[in-house]
Amino acid sequence: MMQKISVLHPRDTAYFDEETLNGLSRDLGQSVAENILCRALEDIAARFVLIRDEYTTGNHPALRKSVHAIIPMADQIGLRGLAQIGRDVVACVDTGDPVALAATLCRFLRSGEMAMAYADMGIDLSL
Repeated sequence: MMQKISVLHPRDTAYFDEETLNGLSRDLGQSVAENILCRALEDIAARFVLIRDEYTTGNHPALRKSVHAIIPMADQIGLRGLAQIGRDVVACVDTGDPVALAATLCRFLRSGEMAMAYADMGIDLSL
């Protein structure tokens, strides 16, 4: 008996909330806002490396802590979708559902990587 295999093609999109970015630029100045954005993205990228290792080694307490640390950074720079998916990952760790954790963590990493790629294309913080 032959089983049919479904191939999934994720279509997540990552975007920066323009209101948040404009608020940072307006409140702190363009240069400071750009610095905050760059530092947050660098920190998120570094944490993604840790998260992959923590997941692979099964270190769920460290994984939870690393993902939880990204949530306020993502909110600060307008990555509200990434922050919400991060909350979902934390919930999956807390409930101990390995299948949901694997799927949600993949979505979290994919969304973050898309946001970083988008940022590499250039974000205009001028008002």
